[in-house]
Amino acid sequence: MKTTYRVTKGCCGCGTCVYECPSDAITLTVEGGAAIDPALCTGCGACYENCASEAIERVENTEEE
Repeated sequence: MKTTYRVTKGCCGCGTCVYECPSDAITLTVEGGAAIDPALCTGCGACYENCASEAIERVENTEEE
């Protein structure tokens, strides 16, 4: 089971997750929020643990890899 993360509408666009992500999987969008590239996300949880607005949620994927 692979853990991934997604950004919710509560994102304030502060950019903390961008700096904390060791795999450079997160960017800030022109709309002012963050976006996680699932192809680059390793599931480490650094973004989730460091999000000041608690706008990143954990997604447990049950599909086999």
